Amino acid sequence: MATRGAWSRSPWTFFALVFVLAAPFVLLGEFSGVRLPANLPLSALQFVVPLVAAAILVGINDGAGEVRRLLRAAVDVSSIRRRIWYAPILLIMPAVTLASYWLMRLAGQPLPEPRISWTAVLIYCVIYFIAGVAEEVGWTGYATSPMQQRWGALGGGAIVGTVWAAWHLVPYLQLHEPAWAFWQCAFTVAARVIIVWLHNNTGHSVFAAVLFHMTMNVTYSASEDGWSYDPAFAAPVMLVAAALVVALWGPKTLARYRFSSR
Repeated sequence: MATRGAWSRSPWTFFALVFVLAAPFVLLGEFSGVRLPANLPLSALQFVVPLVAAAILVGINDGAGEVRRLLRAAVDVSSIRRRIWYAPILLIMPAVTLASYWLMRLAGQPLPEPRISWTAVLIYCVIYFIAGVAEEVGWTGYATSPMQQRWGALGGGAIVGTVWAAWHLVPYLQLHEPAWAFWQCAFTVAARVIIVWLHNNTGHSVFAAVLFHMTMNVTYSASEDGWSYDPAFAAPVMLVAAALVVALWGPKTLARYRFSSR
């Protein structure tokens, strides 16, 4: 199912534009030395870029009305008609985080006991919902449909995920070693496949992508506050989750459940 205006979109132009527009944020993160909450670099403020890039391109090609429609789609709660899908949207990331924490303990990593500040979690939810809207207007609302039309759901998701990971690479390296960044990029690509799966099974809901994106950032920040996060353990768990999704729903659409009774 193509979204309205998808055929007039140029995802490759969008990909180029998000890198160009992110450059000032990357430079600020590199030279300012300022850290945001959860020890994020200042370059994390580039989250606004996908929204800006998508709005520019849609505004030029389709007009202001289509820009407003794109923005509304990101906060359209009614777009998720099958409420059962709220379960994977909201629970996959906590499950991945707990599984990776268990693997770290199994591997003998020196870890503190996990602790969670629910006040901090609520604050993170608000902040990262806003950030998720800004990012997913671009990655999902603008780029995903044309990429799926050309490459299929898995192929399109993997390409968008690879670009998404590359776009985050410098901020990753501003805080962490190359090995950490490598595993976090692998995690990011797998997470994008999950997002496309959720998007395709919720009536192409951008809001579903926004909520899942929010849970990714909330669980990361909460784990940084209360216990260690290591993508070398989280990425394999997410890759297994993505592989299960592909095996059960099929790579072409990620929406045809293998054991459906229909």
